[in-house]
Amino acid sequence: MKNKDEILIEEIRKRNQKAFKALFFEYFPSLTKFARRFIFDKLESENVVQEFFIHLWENIDNIVIKSSLKAYLYQSVKNRCLNYLRDIQVSDKYNILYIEAMINIDDNIPKTDFEAFNKINLAINALPPKMAVIFKMKYLHDKKYKEIARYMNISENTVKTQLSRAKEKLKTTLAELSAVKCIF
Repeated sequence: MKNKDEILIEEIRKRNQKAFKALFFEYFPSLTKFARRFIFDKLESENVVQEFFIHLWENIDNIVIKSSLKAYLYQSVKNRCLNYLRDIQVSDKYNILYIEAMINIDDNIPKTDFEAFNKINLAINALPPKMAVIFKMKYLHDKKYKEIARYMNISENTVKTQLSRAKEKLKTTLAELSAVKCIF
């Protein structure tokens, strides 16, 4: 005799939208809460979980669930969260190069570059205080995630998330600078 989860997956494989919606509404809140333990951002957590459900719907015929449905869902969301954090680390590394260059400029640069430099400094200083400290430790003092996490008494994942949020806030704040806008 099949259990509830097996019947639900079987119905989803038959493209039963009601079964899929039932699965979605049953697990979306708890999976989003679970994702926030890794990402620390409600909207991004919801996006990760929603993208997972889209993937599930589109690929259900190719998915093999060896454990319980619940275990599969949580493991899949965890993997997606870890991939998200990995991607943040990579994008932060490249998207912040301009700001690093502006911070390390020498005194012989034209006035317009100083204006851009001042705007960048103002944008960094406009970040929430803890976020600004994390950002400066990473990009001005070249600290590793582990060092920042230890100093701030937070997890490395929180450091990564705060850096991602800082990048987004800086993008918004610096949008009027065409030189900065085009590199982000």
